[in-house]
Amino acid sequence: MKVQTVLSTSVALLSALAASVGAFDLNDVKRTTSGSIVPGRYIVEFDSNAHRSSAGLKRSGEASYGTPHEAVYAQLKERSAAYVVHQEYACDLFYGASISLESDTDLANLLAIEGVIDFRPVHLLQLPAQPLSLQDLQWTTNHPSPSPTTGFSNLPQIQADQVHASGNKGKGVQIAIIDGGVDYTRTPLGGCFGSGCKIAGGYDFVGDDYDGSNDPVPDNDPLDTCYTHGSITAGIIGANDNEYNVTGVAPEASLYQYRVFGCNGATTDDIVLQAMQRSYDEGADVINLSVGETSGWTESMLSVFASRLVSAGTIIAVSAGNQGQVGAFYSYSPAAGQGVINVGSSDNSIYPAQLATTSTGYGPITYYNYQAFASGSYPVYVYSSDPSDSNYGCVVPDDTPDLSGYLVVVRRGGCSLSDKARFAYLAGATAIFVVNTPDTVPIYQNFPLINFALVSSADGEYLLSQVQSGNNTSGNFTVNFSFNPIAVPNVWTGNTTSYFSEIGPTNDLFFAPSVVAPGSNIIGVVPSTYNNWSITEGTSWSSAFVAGAAALYLNARDNNVSPDKVKAALEYSAEQLPVSVTDTSLANVAVQGAGRIQIAEAINPGAIVSPAEILLNDTAYFAGVQYLTLNNPTKKSITYKLSNIPAGTALAYQTGLNQSNDQPVPQISNAASVKFSQTSVYLWPGATTVVLMQFTAPQGLDAKTFPIYSGFIQVSGGSTPVQVPYLGVAAKMKDMPVIDPTPYYLGMNTPTILDGSGAVQEGTGNYNFQNGSFPSVMYRLVGGTPLLLIDLVDASANLTFTPNYNSRKRSASPLAIDVELEAMKRSFVESRRIQTNNLSANWRSSKTTSLISLWCQLTNYKGKGCAAAGGKSNTFAKVPILGNLYEADYIPRSTDNADGQGGDYSTFALEQAKFANGTVIPNGTYKFLMRALHITGDRTKEADYEAWVSKPFTVSQ
Repeated sequence: MKVQTVLSTSVALLSALAASVGAFDLNDVKRTTSGSIVPGRYIVEFDSNAHRSSAGLKRSGEASYGTPHEAVYAQLKERSAAYVVHQEYACDLFYGASISLESDTDLANLLAIEGVIDFRPVHLLQLPAQPLSLQDLQWTTNHPSPSPTTGFSNLPQIQADQVHASGNKGKGVQIAIIDGGVDYTRTPLGGCFGSGCKIAGGYDFVGDDYDGSNDPVPDNDPLDTCYTHGSITAGIIGANDNEYNVTGVAPEASLYQYRVFGCNGATTDDIVLQAMQRSYDEGADVINLSVGETSGWTESMLSVFASRLVSAGTIIAVSAGNQGQVGAFYSYSPAAGQGVINVGSSDNSIYPAQLATTSTGYGPITYYNYQAFASGSYPVYVYSSDPSDSNYGCVVPDDTPDLSGYLVVVRRGGCSLSDKARFAYLAGATAIFVVNTPDTVPIYQNFPLINFALVSSADGEYLLSQVQSGNNTSGNFTVNFSFNPIAVPNVWTGNTTSYFSEIGPTNDLFFAPSVVAPGSNIIGVVPSTYNNWSITEGTSWSSAFVAGAAALYLNARDNNVSPDKVKAALEYSAEQLPVSVTDTSLANVAVQGAGRIQIAEAINPGAIVSPAEILLNDTAYFAGVQYLTLNNPTKKSITYKLSNIPAGTALAYQTGLNQSNDQPVPQISNAASVKFSQTSVYLWPGATTVVLMQFTAPQGLDAKTFPIYSGFIQVSGGSTPVQVPYLGVAAKMKDMPVIDPTPYYLGMNTPTILDGSGAVQEGTGNYNFQNGSFPSVMYRLVGGTPLLLIDLVDASANLTFTPNYNSRKRSASPLAIDVELEAMKRSFVESRRIQTNNLSANWRSSKTTSLISLWCQLTNYKGKGCAAAGGKSNTFAKVPILGNLYEADYIPRSTDNADGQGGDYSTFALEQAKFANGTVIPNGTYKFLMRALHITGDRTKEADYEAWVSKPFTVSQ
């Protein structure tokens, strides 16, 4: 994944936006059911033996079906279900299909088939908008090549240059790239396609015009000249030596490109699953997936299948995601798959920039832009005799002449950069330099009609001093431009974690990310239609660095090592990163994982340790006793020493509010302590021992902030130290609030009903379901939930429990919120795992818990196997619902839109007076019942849900 530009908004502005009620406008709410789910389309998993007569799927004496697919389709036809098959999957890891159904009645029929064992709704996956336009002038091969000393390579940051120097460039390793297509005609990407070429194989699953909603047009050629993402990924992994010295991590590996995105960067996860299966079938050693979607859980279909691929011997690197701005507990899928290498981003140690000269000989001047300004000499102009004026550059004085051909110089501040660029353009200027404030990160900003760049405070002050601003003349002083790129040391954020990089852990407390790798200011290969080169950023590129590094590791081990060993080596050899260049305390493990990969040390470690990551869980299920296996891989005896290196404790939620903290998530110094059975271990060559460790969680923390504490167990004494990261939460995850009980963000009590006009329903609503007359539910989730339900109940129903949330109880006061939360929490019964319903052995052995849950909801607990699920111990099933309207599994929390990506609220629209199973809702007066299961909650216990009951409304058709 990538982001288009370096975000210039300050942390203070982001925080103000999050806290501002005015940031939300009810008029912008669409009365539709939100989310990325493709309506009516499902990835369905079949029992691999579903086609055998012994499974009981055919009458006695009849022949078996040829495949599990035939068996399932035949049963759908027997039930008169209307369905369309989009994709089929048939390998030893997954039998199934992507199927569209016309109604939820057809879904109920599908779930009743015994050969069906699991399913997930299909999701639309959308990459960010194309970062480049065809009009952009990027770094073309028509320019003179820069000096080899310009140092644009990122390989030294992960030690890949050292591995290359040893002769290892990934030869013999097959890497699958599931992404956009690739412009393999580019020389750095080999110039050809097929056997003997760098891009040795692949497939196009979609075609240029695919947008996620139309029919894909597949073919055997993954050539892509209309979207840059796949080419950049391929270049980072395996580009040949080139004019910008940005050689790929594994330039001698064989790359197989599987195109799943069309020209607009959209796809669906059933197509991605098809590409994952094909890459496995075609022998991939490593799979790179620079794609994903918000999840927060390890349970999505892509995550589950990725975990199976890992178990089958395939290494998988996946980008962590680019929404780090919205805080912790917001991981992506399929990066969350167990065993997958989940890769976040570290900021580049270099800042690509351009050089200009002056007519006075001062300089050169470094200016920050993707590309060089058009060649030539530009006279300099300033607007005012007082450039210290805070509005300088935000207005154009009336006496300003035509500035055609001029370079305008202004200071930063007073208005937006875009305003300064716009006013200079309106005055006719050809280019503009904005003088940056001291010690401030420069940003890249492109405007289509004027050359724009930031320059340092020192260089800017020199330019301003040279201009006779009193009479608005420029004299003979000029700035001269030519193509002259340079790699500037990144003294502002280099070698720290990237602001946009996703922050974990998952809601079920697995590491996310696992490691980090460079992801900002990356010079990448793009199709020739985009002028060959660009600078971009995102965890997409971080993942590609790790995929290439995995290939180097495999080459060093003769391709004979399991994925868990590769992941472990990358983790325990990683370099830990600080919070910032001025704060040398270590960034929380939820932010950096094990740290930035160091592939040379991974290949030749000072020690081998297991496990490579330590999961301490929460306070309810604290796993404080841990064992560390330590092996001496060298040919000499070594005395190893063990120590605890604490990292910061991150406060995921705001004090006094059940709202998450944005990035940078506050860190405090409270740290866990560790007692070792032995702190010094003497090992002969090849010897192994086990060390017992007793962890104690940090004290003095407010559990309502859901503190994420972390650190590293360091093992020193070998040629290089190794570190094992650990992470825990000093709170009960079950206490994490789910439904937002405050008007803190939206400025109104929610959940709430929106009426046919989109306004908040007052009193009893009346809906005839014609001409837009239908109710919608708007809500926010401040925590993830494994199960969200919206059911219909009679307006006068006795619910057998008191809803946790009701509009009349709302208050914006933090004190009132705390009181309400405490009352809510007292009603909960602790349970770590979702319990399997008490069903028959046959049913339990073939169906997943989530499938059984939905089946019973669709049939109001009257379907096969559901009678037992509604037994005496199932307080959830005793609630007198009339029928289910909406169900979603394993969904993430809402954000405050700090990253500009939305996701700050959700909606459910009852557009037709029907239950989810297709049954018509009779005329009458009803209420919505929303229930959200707490993390670690038991689906059968009503007390484990947060619940809201709406105002009454009438259905009158």
